[in-house]
This record gives sequence, structure tokens and C-alpha cells, in this order.
Amino acid sequence: MKKMTKIKTFLKASSIGLLTLGLFFTTFSCEEDTEFNLGPVLASHQDGIQNLDEEGIDCGGSSGVVCPSCTDGIQNQGEEGIDCGGPCMMCIPTPRADALASSAIPYYFTFEANDAASGRNLVPLPQANQGVTFNLGAADPAGSDDLVGQILRPQNGPFGGFEDFKFQPQPGPIDFSTYDKFTLDVYIPSSNDFSGNLEPLVEVILHDNVDGNFFQRWTVIGVSVDASDFDSWVTLRFDGTNAVSADTGTFLRDNTTYDNITLRFGGSGHTEAGEFFIKDLKTTTSFVAPGTPRADALASSGLPVYYTFETGDASSGLNLIPVADANQGVVPNYGVADPAGSDNGVARILRPANGPFGGFEDFKFQPQSDPIDFSVYHKFKLDVYIPSSNDFSGNLVPLVELILHDNVDGNFFQRWTVIGVTVDPADFDSWVTVEFDGTNAMSAADGTLLPANDTYDNYTLRVGGFGHVEAGEFFIKDFVPFE
Repeated sequence: MKKMTKIKTFLKASSIGLLTLGLFFTTFSCEEDTEFNLGPVLASHQDGIQNLDEEGIDCGGSSGVVCPSCTDGIQNQGEEGIDCGGPCMMCIPTPRADALASSAIPYYFTFEANDAASGRNLVPLPQANQGVTFNLGAADPAGSDDLVGQILRPQNGPFGGFEDFKFQPQPGPIDFSTYDKFTLDVYIPSSNDFSGNLEPLVEVILHDNVDGNFFQRWTVIGVSVDASDFDSWVTLRFDGTNAVSADTGTFLRDNTTYDNITLRFGGSGHTEAGEFFIKDLKTTTSFVAPGTPRADALASSGLPVYYTFETGDASSGLNLIPVADANQGVVPNYGVADPAGSDNGVARILRPANGPFGGFEDFKFQPQSDPIDFSVYHKFKLDVYIPSSNDFSGNLVPLVELILHDNVDGNFFQRWTVIGVTVDPADFDSWVTVEFDGTNAMSAADGTLLPANDTYDNYTLRVGGFGHVEAGEFFIKDFVPFE
């Protein structure tokens, strides 16, 4: 019991001591405020107060620090996105960018808003650093609910005829080895004056930022918009497959220095004004839709044969497979991009100069296992695109022929039926469906009408005519019989 009493006495004494000590320090503190006051704090650019000639707290004026703003291209000052939300205007919804967010493509920008919400790894430079004036999140001139970009190329712009729309440089070189193609949707108003130097030309420029002479090392891919496409949206394709740098001729896919993407509208080297609308810049590995969608659509048609040319194997057709390329007279390339701009996979057929068969260069399918029954299906159609770049001033002709024949011996041409269709020059540079009507077509051997023929076991196509060795380029798709 005594031990416990001593402990209580000690605690009581200690409590009194602590209280006395606390009063001592309290008294000392009050005296310190009086005796040691250092006076007012000197104004500076680091004092957390807006003073001197500052435009904000410790920024602007002679501070050397730029004040945060709603146009600085940085998400700061409580903004919900870059330069939007918080103290700035409301952030703009970006549904098209949201839809692309789960894609594998490394770069895209939809122009729905002027910040990272519109893209992946792409953010525009601030307006003050652009050659053009831009308005992102603008109303679609075609009337849809889409938000798009309006690009105004100014009269007598700041860069003497090289007014571009610039994205911020990437932190490291861009890898173009896989993604060396781009698409961009463009709307060009017919109100632009293209009678002078302004052009309906859109260019993708890939470059680095080492010094002011980057234009000596860049790769420029341009696409002109036809006047017939003014006042409507068109998807432009910028194909970097064969694009090279300006200085060394390095293919884009092999370039290891470029770190930036820039867009130019209206051409270069002039100071004329122009207005353009854009949306959805995307990089891609191919302009062709994957798979064989057209062949898949024909699978339930009940046709005996068909071939879409989306690939060079059986997946493109039914009961039709091309012979090996080494045995063709022409050079075929399957599943290439549609020259008219759709995402269809088609075939490019190159008729070579001085080809292997002395003027009889054909595209051949493998023979059928049995003679073909033409009694029901003796009419055929084929979609054909003939570029106007072909030289038809000589022996090359815009002629497409379907040849039905057998393979008994090397003299099959004595027993064939040839049905030819000539394409009008007015239809060059566009797809036309040519129809081969075998109703009254006869065999070369005995005049047998095709519907009654019971020996033919093969289909062949010929483009550009025969008996000459001139080169030509043709595109084809969807060889289909019909009743």
C-alpha cells in the first residue's frame, strides 16, 4: 500500500511541474512576439502573393514565369482537360476518340477538341505557334452531329507560304516500320478560290526537329481532292509505302529520326487564304478491310463459282483458284487497296512489257475437275478499274475479255470461246461492271454455242488486248456468274 501511495504522490507532483513549465513557455512566447518581431515580409516573385507587377501569383510581369492560362496547352489550374474545364470553358465530348481508345493504333487525332482527349500521343501546338488558325470542336459543315476541326490558312500568313498545322514533337523517334499509312477525312468548301495559287491539296509531313532546316530531311505525302468532291467529306489516303525522305531517300518505314507529324492545307510557297475542315487523322497498316467480306457475302448465293480477288487463294472464291504466279502471263497482286478509295481489297493486274507469252498475257484460273455446265450460268460480270495513266495511243487497248476453254493440249486456243468488252475512256479512273454475255457466243473450233458446250473446263481473263507486248495496269474484283 505504501508503494502505491508514493506513486500517486509522484504523479501529482509531476503534473504540477508540467503545468508550471507550460505557463513559463506561454509567457515566453508572448514576449517573443513583442521583443523579436522582424517586420513586414519583403515582396518577391516567390512569396505566394500577387504583388509587384505580377499578373498572377508569382507569375507574369517581370517574374519570368508564364501564368497558367486556358490557351497554354497544359492541363493546370484545376482544369479537367488541357485548357478546358475548371476555370476554362467546358470540356468538349469526344465520342469518336473514345471509340478509338481501345484500338491498337499508336497515333490518332479526331479534332473534336483541342487537347489530348481528341487523340492518342498527339496534341496540337498552342495557337500562337501554329502557322494556321484553327478551331477544334467546330460544327460539321455537312450537318451531322460530329465535331470537327476548322483550319483557316491566313492571307499573308506568318511563315511566308508555309502555313501548317503542327502537333507537338514526340519524346522519341516515331517507328514507321509497321504504321506507314494515314487516313484523314477532309471537307473542302467550294467557296475557296482555287483560280490562283491556292490548291485543293492536303499533305502529311513527317519530320524531325533537330534545327530550322528540318524541311531538308522531311517526308511529304500529298493528296489532291477532286473538285467534284468539294462540299462533301472524303477520306484521303496517305500511303507512305514508297515515300522517302528529302535528303537521303530513306524509305519512311526505315526512318529512325522523325519525331513529328504536321499537316498542310492548300499547297506551299504562296500566301493565299483558304478554309478546310478535317476530322479523324489515323495511322494504319493497310487501307484494306481485313478478311474476305465480299466472298463471305457470296457464300450463300448458290452460285457454282465466283472469285472476289480479296486474296490469292481459295478464301476469295468458290471452285476457283488462280494458278501460281509463276505460271501467269500477267503479274497479279491480290488484296491491294482500292484505287477509288474504298476499303475493298482488290487485285492489281500488271500486264508486263515484253511479257512471257509474246503478246498473249492472261490471268488464269486452275482447270475445273470436270467440264463446266454452261446451260444455266453462261453470263458473267466483272468489276474493272482502268487508270487513265495507261498509254492507249499504241497497241494497248481498254479491252477486257473472258475466255472459256479446255485444256486437252497446247492448242486450246483453237477450242475456246472469247467474250470481250471494251471500256469507254469516260469510265477510266472509276469502277465499272462489265458483263460477258455468252448466250450467242460460239466456240472457235466448231461454232458450238456456249450454253451447249460440254468440254470446256477452264476460265481465263485477259486485259489490254492481245498480239502485242505493251505494258498496262488494271484493277479487278468480283468475278461472278449470273443467269
